[in-house]
Order: sequence, then structure tokens, then C-alpha cells
Amino acid sequence: MKQKGTLNVPAVYVILRKNGKILFTFREHTGFMDGTFSLPSGHVEDDENVLTAAARETAEEVGVAVPLTALKLVHSMHRKTEKDVRVDFFFESEEWEGEPFNNEPHKHGDIAWFTFEELQKQPLMDYQAVALDLIKRGVPYSEWGWESVETP
Repeated sequence: MKQKGTLNVPAVYVILRKNGKILFTFREHTGFMDGTFSLPSGHVEDDENVLTAAARETAEEVGVAVPLTALKLVHSMHRKTEKDVRVDFFFESEEWEGEPFNNEPHKHGDIAWFTFEELQKQPLMDYQAVALDLIKRGVPYSEWGWESVETP
């Protein structure tokens, strides 16, 4: 019997913008899409809202404090993977305290700033590349991995 309800996993992604560039971490030692660049990101924890999760993940990964009021929701993606279904929230901020650095060397090789044009030449997580392109075009919502739905 098919289970009713949902087991969607919420995740957050933070686009830190500075001088026309976006901050990325290079994934290593994680076992998931190592060798690609990723936005600071992570899962929403139990009893945590998405804004708090976005600020927490940014602090954990790149060592900066983003005020909750500075986080602007720019895209949501409902994403189906082989293992589960995700609801991804992409936030953007041009405001934070501190200088970004690799705060999780056990998960990331380094951090780097790229323009949209420079991103085209970088190994980037596929669904994040799609989301960033849609954000650039002002599209607020997309779906990924569903057989019957195409990304706008």
C-alpha cells in the first residue's frame, strides 16, 4: 500500500553576492557529488525553520553571519532524486558579517567566487546550475527529476 502524506526533505541554499560574483564551496570528502562546486547549503534540521537553517548552514560552511532579515527567497525547487524528494529553498544575500573562508575543510576543498559567465566553465551541481539560470531569468519556481514535468 502506498503511504499517504509526504516525506519531502527540506534543504536550503544561500547565494552570497559580492561585486557581481557568487560564493561557492568545492565539495570533497562528502561522498555526494565530490569534485563539483556548490552553494553554501544543507538540510533543515528538526524543529528549525528554513531561514534559521540558511543562516546556520552559511555560518557552518563559510564562517559568516547572515542576518535573517537579509535573506531573500529567490527560488524554490521541488526535486525528485533516486532516494527521496526534496524541497529546495534558494536564498540570496548581499549582507553578512565576517570574511568568508572554508570553515569545513573535512567537506570542502576551498571556496571561490564566480560570475554567472565564469560558472559556465566550472563543474557545478546539475540542479544548482539549473536553479541559478532560472534565478538569473527571474523564475521563482521549478521542478526537477519528475518524469512528467519539464523545467521552465
